[in-house]
Amino acid sequence: MTGVEERLKRLQLLDFEGKGEPFVESNFLTPLLECLGYETHKDYEVRRHGDDGTSFKLRYPPVEKGARKVRHYNPDYMPTIRKKMFWVIEAKSPKDVVAPFDLQYLVQGLQYCIHPEIQAPYLLVTNGLVSSVFDAHASVFLDSDVYKPVLEFRADELATRWTEIYELLAVAKIRHRIEEQLKVIYDKLCLSSLDKDYPAALIKRIGANSGENAKTIARTVNRLFVEGMEREKAEWVEYMNGLDLDATYASMNDPAAPGHTQVHFVLTKSREHGNTDSEIFRRLTHDFDRQNIFRKVQSFHAVAILFLKTSDLAVTIAAEEFLQTYKEADLPLLNQVECALLRLTRKRNVLFVYPALRPKIAKALELTPEIERYVDPPNSYSLTCAGEVNQHHRSFEILKTLPKEQLASLLTLFLDAEAKINDEFWNARKSLADTEKQILGFEIYGDNGRHYAFKGILGNLGIKFEERDAASSK
Repeated sequence: MTGVEERLKRLQLLDFEGKGEPFVESNFLTPLLECLGYETHKDYEVRRHGDDGTSFKLRYPPVEKGARKVRHYNPDYMPTIRKKMFWVIEAKSPKDVVAPFDLQYLVQGLQYCIHPEIQAPYLLVTNGLVSSVFDAHASVFLDSDVYKPVLEFRADELATRWTEIYELLAVAKIRHRIEEQLKVIYDKLCLSSLDKDYPAALIKRIGANSGENAKTIARTVNRLFVEGMEREKAEWVEYMNGLDLDATYASMNDPAAPGHTQVHFVLTKSREHGNTDSEIFRRLTHDFDRQNIFRKVQSFHAVAILFLKTSDLAVTIAAEEFLQTYKEADLPLLNQVECALLRLTRKRNVLFVYPALRPKIAKALELTPEIERYVDPPNSYSLTCAGEVNQHHRSFEILKTLPKEQLASLLTLFLDAEAKINDEFWNARKSLADTEKQILGFEIYGDNGRHYAFKGILGNLGIKFEERDAASSK
């Protein structure tokens, strides 16, 4: 059972007997809105009467009565999508207001819908037990009965009628009915003319801003993507700052984070704990040949930074010797087996797992808010990478216990299996979407017994030993 299904089951069991409006708002409406995709992101906020920081109070009441002052009423709830309002919610007390709802409650809510500061097509009136949705705009443009609900459901029907409710009111779906109504209006306008060129001309006029709107949407998506990355990075930095020194070293067993990697936290915290550069160097390198490939890369990176920044001449000499030794050296047998398994797993995933996942992802995204579908949607790579890393950790712990003879046998086995699918994999990789490709991914880790990252680290840091040696010899 999904989280939404569980929540709907709980909502169906609510007891509204003797309850007031606040109960409906907090125990029924709030979780219902979350199930529909609202309040899952700041772009899908729900504006509530009385919320701090909202310019919620309407400047003018819906109806004026001459010069006499009219009390200012305010909608209870207005769910928004990117600050745009599509429906208004009026919550009522189940002990005081029963369904079918009296016209006085409908008129007030429908006036909010057509108010110039709101302009929302739909009104939901609910006492928790019964919820009725009315289409305010259809009555204006499509001659429908404004007082007849377009959807009505009881709380105890939520699970069985969820598809209907979701299709009408969810963040991901609410535009569909409006689009259908726009088509009816378009057809009505077209058939009111005797000019056969009018339909095409009307489409052109209606879509005059399509290019600019598309550019605005693209800029917004890019901004939201960057904001999401910055938010995730900030959360990760906070997490890393909270680790003790040993746990920070242990985090190097995972792949390096982009940008500000685990290495920077290791070096900073080591110095904060009073470790000398010599002690840091020893801890990074003492078990280098037995470290997994992820930690090995980060240890090499940390030593390269030490080489550049240390004022301890002995550490400078030791670090240079270490970097020179390993920058293009063959990997130990243990790491060659580990990397062959990493490559084989990735290649098999691309060939067999990715194709099976894609339609499932596409199906799942049909029911998710646009923030997930268009800004940073899950993909086959993002859904399998963490599993690859976890499998790697488990496998490496086993590999470390095996004798050389068994490791050599496994290496041959893995390389043979890899060779059989290699051509098929590289052909398949060409057609992968960019989001399904890992830059410098696991599929090239330790290829031909060496790892590209070591020499790349030196290049990125501007370390050129040949020039240094030449300068020293003059």
